[in-house]
Amino acid sequence: MIDNQILASAERQAQLDAAKAAFFNSGGQITQVSGFAFKPVLPTRPDKIDSGTILKRRRISPAMAERKILQRLAEE
Repeated sequence: MIDNQILASAERQAQLDAAKAAFFNSGGQITQVSGFAFKPVLPTRPDKIDSGTILKRRRISPAMAERKILQRLAEE
């Protein structure tokens, strides 16, 4: 299997070299161009907030003073 892959890649490389030689023999030239800078567009945040989303948010934990008051109420 590996020998077949090596032979196939060698044949492909020979084809590419022949195509390259034909290109240059016909007067073709290589021009260097600047690279492409990929800048993805970030998704925008929607203006509308779904009511179900609000219910899923984390509840604010009570402060220490509120915890003490709740503890006193629970003891009574």
